[in-house]
Amino acid sequence: MPHTPRLCIDSRTAVELPQTGIMAQELIDQLVAANGEEAASEWIQKHRTVLLSHPGQVFSGQLRRYETKRKIGTSPLYWLWEKEFVKTAGISFFHRFRAIDQMNVACPIMTLTTVLPPRKKLPFFITRRPNQYFCVPSEKDLEFLHQKYQIAKERIFVARPTVRRFLHFQELQKPEKPIALFLVGDKENPSQLGRLLKVVKSRFPHLENKVVVMKNKDVLGPKLWMGLLANTELCFYLTTKPFDWGTLALETLFYKIPTIFNEENASLREVLPQSGLTLTKFLVEHPEREILLKETEKAHQKLKASGAFEPLALALQYREIYEKIEPGN
Repeated sequence: MPHTPRLCIDSRTAVELPQTGIMAQELIDQLVAANGEEAASEWIQKHRTVLLSHPGQVFSGQLRRYETKRKIGTSPLYWLWEKEFVKTAGISFFHRFRAIDQMNVACPIMTLTTVLPPRKKLPFFITRRPNQYFCVPSEKDLEFLHQKYQIAKERIFVARPTVRRFLHFQELQKPEKPIALFLVGDKENPSQLGRLLKVVKSRFPHLENKVVVMKNKDVLGPKLWMGLLANTELCFYLTTKPFDWGTLALETLFYKIPTIFNEENASLREVLPQSGLTLTKFLVEHPEREILLKETEKAHQKLKASGAFEPLALALQYREIYEKIEPGN
């Protein structure tokens, strides 16, 4: 007699990959919050969702959990552990969040992998088994997976980046010290960053430059992040890695903070085409603060109209993806 179909969401990246791992935390919290709403997923409503998590991780709702201290890895021992887990846990559908260079060997069951930026470098190979599906933040990333790794386009979904739901219940406090915030990955060119810091300091001398490396998970939690945003008058989102979701840049724009982004960031360029907030425009045209504020208002309105600021936008997109690839459909 076949067992009840169960979806397992691997939430471990929420603590292992802070910058983009917040995706896992946010999706789970939104899926729970969406129960009874338009974005509700049958997996949650029918109590058929379980989490794979580290001990001590905190989530909304009371979902059943499998806890492990084992971190996501790329060794053959880890691959064997993951294969054995999905085989013995009684699950039929596995949703995992992985840096593209941590994909490892294909699981034997239906698997959806939300692709995150590489930790080190792009892999030579990604499995092309027909039971493996992928979710990426931009059309450019979809084309990249298709062209470089020969993955069929019908097995790749695009979910547009959104802000985290908690922003709708938080107001920015009064600023204490105005800053220019630089959000960088761990592989940014230090000389380029140094030049940019000098440019900003000469043009906005009243702002204190603050560089935040986005792998610092402590800064990205709601309390410290909101404190940081309260003091931010100007933000630079500088990462250009493929499969970057740009969540933090959308959150600064949610609060109408002028946010300059590198146009090589595919997810941001696609949600904000022809934006006047690109790094190249900033460096070439030296816009005054009034112009930056106008461009920020345009970007805010565009993102709002696209649904990027909806509190359950991520849950709605993934509900539709789950329906398309649910085992048995």
